Amino acid sequence: MKISIILPFKNAEPWLKETIESILQQTFTNWELICINDHSADSGVEIIRDFKDSRIQVIQNDGIGIIAALQSGLKSSQGEFITRMDADDLMPLNRLKIMHNSLIHTPKKTIVTGKVKYFAEGELSDGFLNYQKWVNNRIDKNDHYKHIYRECVVASPNWLTRKQDLIESNLFDKLQYPEDYDLVFHWFENNFKIEALHETTLLWRDHPTRTSKNSEAYNQAALFRLKIEWFVRLMNSDKSLALLGAGTKGKLSMALLQSQNVKATWYDLNYKNFNAPILKETIQDYNQINEDLLLISIYPKDQTELIEFLETKGYIIGKNAWFL
Repeated sequence: MKISIILPFKNAEPWLKETIESILQQTFTNWELICINDHSADSGVEIIRDFKDSRIQVIQNDGIGIIAALQSGLKSSQGEFITRMDADDLMPLNRLKIMHNSLIHTPKKTIVTGKVKYFAEGELSDGFLNYQKWVNNRIDKNDHYKHIYRECVVASPNWLTRKQDLIESNLFDKLQYPEDYDLVFHWFENNFKIEALHETTLLWRDHPTRTSKNSEAYNQAALFRLKIEWFVRLMNSDKSLALLGAGTKGKLSMALLQSQNVKATWYDLNYKNFNAPILKETIQDYNQINEDLLLISIYPKDQTELIEFLETKGYIIGKNAWFL
């Protein structure tokens, strides 16, 4: 039962050798590595071919960008299982083994994922450390879909699933950017189960040229566009909607809801500070929230008090209320 590892790369010369070495060192050896060259201008192709391992192949991207590369890799894959790897990250020694051993005991439409650990040559920012803690907390609580509108709940190069399930749901052909987050929403829509492993299965490298830091496809506006579009797509249109929070993220969320022709009543904890309408909407007293569904665009460091208040109003995170 072979695992096909899909690895898109573009100008990844500084990291490719170390990344592939971490794959070669895996205790599970029945794999193929499909490296998709996304029009690199460096010596990445030569670095890969120097390994001279029959399990490793290099193909050219049929299109341009990561989504096309994923599609090209899936089309070339021969394995029963599919995982994704980025060209600058590392696999812990037992990653493929523990993911494989978990997945074979699960039903169809299962995604296996584990914990992540960031590393860098320099000091990691608080933002990365906070996300590492947050995404690993989803593993500990196994509550990924309850928080799906907050952040991408599964790291893009840190999952394993059955190839046939991807093909039957036609997931790679439906992707839009940011593709890692969009893929998780497609799993959600298609009733995929997420199986959480408590081991660290990805060493996630931070460096200044990471795509997520330099491409507009992964900036805050793109993330909010995607999550609001998915919320509107998946919500019951007969339900009334409230938005809590009129700060920067709240304004962005309301503008996106308006662009989708979705009516939402807008509230804020400091509603008295808003003396004039914003985006033609009046900011109302949060104590009066009573809509069917709630989007929350604020995220206190300690959410306990806010969650307890919302529960008195009948809101449960992941059921009829979601953090953005």
